[in-house]
Amino acid sequence: MVDVLEAVFTQHVAFDFEVVVVDSGSSPQELASMRGFPVRLHQIPAATFGHGRTRNLLAERSEGEVLLFLSQDAEPATTDWMERLVTSLTANVAGSYARQLPRPDADPLIRFFLQSLYGPAPARRRLPPSGKPQLRDMFFSNVSSAMRREVWHAVPFRDDVVMSEDQYWAYDALRAGYEVVYEPAACVYHSHNYTLQTLFQRNRLSGASLRGLMADSPRDVVARGMRYVLGEAGFLIAERSFAWLPYMLAYEATKSVGFALGSLFGQPTQRIATTAYSPAD
Repeated sequence: MVDVLEAVFTQHVAFDFEVVVVDSGSSPQELASMRGFPVRLHQIPAATFGHGRTRNLLAERSEGEVLLFLSQDAEPATTDWMERLVTSLTANVAGSYARQLPRPDADPLIRFFLQSLYGPAPARRRLPPSGKPQLRDMFFSNVSSAMRREVWHAVPFRDDVVMSEDQYWAYDALRAGYEVVYEPAACVYHSHNYTLQTLFQRNRLSGASLRGLMADSPRDVVARGMRYVLGEAGFLIAERSFAWLPYMLAYEATKSVGFALGSLFGQPTQRIATTAYSPAD
């Protein structure tokens, strides 16, 4: 967290900004380090944390006209990260999100994942003519994002999903007539290496959270998965990471089974939104 705050406070911007931190379980030493920076620190019990609910709390406790959200383990990679995200909020753009770069310890499967989702080309997303967006149409990431406060007031984060609150927010913003953009010139270092167990749990939660939201057909999901696996195999071969190929098969099978079970049965211990709210309705 110290590295993240140092990167935030060395940003080159032509405007003033404040930093609000909502903490849900850091150690006393970590809290003392945070207090070494000019931040407004607010602590909540870990049991009350929720991806959408906590981000709404951050927005409520801040005062700026533009809101930037940054996960505690996402470190801005350049001194113009903040400027790039803010200036991408042009007319009718509800929000923007940054490119995620792998950390030096990232394994090749994570490097390919980030390369696939966060490439060098910018993107602008609008509601498709059908009014039923697929996952690619509403992809958004709150690991590092920005939005105008007026938009957040109109389209707050949902607090009844265990994760994927950013996809729901993008869906709601698109249905309200806004656009969202991907700004690859704004970069953060952010990556996690997963065990098969944590990978399964994460993808089950993801599948459960997205139940009833995305319009992707099972055929679309399978086709996209096959393209991804073939691309990943090619990536490993190009890197000469041949020893990772057998593990890749187990890895992708674990992701697919977890997501499918979540999509079909939800997450039994938490409330999952199964219908999509539309501010335009």
